[in-house]
Amino acid sequence: MKTNFHLLWATMLAFCCSTTAQAQLFVDTTYTVPQMVTDFFGDSECVTVSNITYTGANGAVGFFDGGLSNVGLGAGLLLTSGSATNAIGPNNSGSQTNSNLIAGDADLDALISGFTQDAAVIEFDIVATEPTIEFKYVFGSEEYLEFVGTNFNDVFGFFIGAIGDPLQNIAFIPDTTVVVSINNVNDAAFPEYYINNGDGFTAPQNTDPQYVQYDGLTTALTATANVVPGQTYHIKIAVADAGDSALDSGVFLSTESLCGEGAFAPMGSFEAGVDGNTVTIQSDARYAITYNWNFGDGTTSTQRNPPAHTYTQNGTYTITLDAANNCCTTRFTQTVIIGDATGNNTPTTQTILQVYPNPTTNGKVQVQTPNATTLQLYDITGKLLTTTNQSTATFDLSNFGKGIYLVKATLPNGQVYVQKLNY
Repeated sequence: MKTNFHLLWATMLAFCCSTTAQAQLFVDTTYTVPQMVTDFFGDSECVTVSNITYTGANGAVGFFDGGLSNVGLGAGLLLTSGSATNAIGPNNSGSQTNSNLIAGDADLDALISGFTQDAAVIEFDIVATEPTIEFKYVFGSEEYLEFVGTNFNDVFGFFIGAIGDPLQNIAFIPDTTVVVSINNVNDAAFPEYYINNGDGFTAPQNTDPQYVQYDGLTTALTATANVVPGQTYHIKIAVADAGDSALDSGVFLSTESLCGEGAFAPMGSFEAGVDGNTVTIQSDARYAITYNWNFGDGTTSTQRNPPAHTYTQNGTYTITLDAANNCCTTRFTQTVIIGDATGNNTPTTQTILQVYPNPTTNGKVQVQTPNATTLQLYDITGKLLTTTNQSTATFDLSNFGKGIYLVKATLPNGQVYVQKLNY
């Protein structure tokens, strides 16, 4: 008989500052914008984030890890006017292009007094706890340098305004009110903020994978705004081609924004479903470059989502996943019981540990077990949020914000059960 997903605990441990063998920009376009914005900024001590939307082409946005590249940022969200994967180096083309053939953006048009195409736009609301917010970013483009001074003036904008007020751009060259665009920052205009990344034909940029594909980049810049704590503001981040839809441009938005961490470790979880001697993995591990699985019986896998695994002998096994990026390695572990404990009468997580409602809409959940020694609430990164020495409890997730949480129950006999819940 097939049993429910049975967790005896998922250990999540991050080892920072480890590196992988890849020496180039890494881009993954499988994550949605709401998921990335929530993961990168939604758990910040500075802001709460809501109402996240994305307007643009599929594949124009993705997660980037730039730790071993020359982009100048560790990790974050890459927003482009073409294809996000086109930013991956080396710079072996002077005209990397993905024309999405979609509309431009009126707010960007106003910044350059021209017209834009292939706009990619992220919008969301924030409520800040501090009077100043900051976003750290790098702008890059294939338009450099040959189209400086022309109508092909690809542009980036970072707009903010209190709800009901007009949006104002705050993406300026430092100590100026000059917007960030091809014509405004280059080898002749504000060259101290410009990095010449080659022309697509010249070494070392066209052979060394540490160099990204864009022919030019800005240095790491910061968009700053003064806000009223507790008041809701609307944020709009946009990039677009100007004058045509050719030659990609992109904005690398660092996780080191809104009080986020510059060293961004892989996060998430995985569940192991037992059916007889076979275990099926459901993985939510995110923002890794490499995935190394060990099933506890000498069998390993490097696939992101490994196939079902069958054990040849009964017993208790610990499944381990080491998910690594250029910053850190996060270890996730779960224990499964193969054999006698998988029969019809085996208590499952759902029968021992009852969590309701799940998902919750108002943040309040009831947790009940027959005789738990402790009940603990963790966020998805493994951070302990609260503990109670009772068999029943009410947790208010609105104190911690929207996201995925884990409830852990430790029974008097030492058994541990974990339930994932959504808010």
